[in-house]
Amino acid sequence: MTDLSSRYGTSKRPRWFWPAVAAVGITLGVAFAAWVGFQKDPVTGRLWGYDVVDDHTVSITLDVIRPDPVAARCTVYAQAEDHSIVGEKTINLPATDKEKVRVTADIETERAAVNGVLRTCVVVD
Repeated sequence: MTDLSSRYGTSKRPRWFWPAVAAVGITLGVAFAAWVGFQKDPVTGRLWGYDVVDDHTVSITLDVIRPDPVAARCTVYAQAEDHSIVGEKTINLPATDKEKVRVTADIETERAAVNGVLRTCVVVD
């Protein structure tokens, strides 16, 4: 039998090397996650409510919050009982000085829907 160090050689790195690399990596990961998590969204949309008017119409109400006066575009859709999308609408909102705006829109559907859903609200370039 041969000695393993004579066959494979010895490690040149000190014992603290890999724990130090892991600590630096974890610190950078946590810092990046905090930076992403605390960034302020330019536009935030919240579903305030919906009303199934009839078999071909869903009325949806949104609260759109914009700290800066920017134009926004919100996309909403209606879902059927089997979770398929049966109607969709894009709502364009002009820039305004009001931080919070309540918007109501009617979505035409191809068949009966059971709810309305807010997909996105984004800044318009």
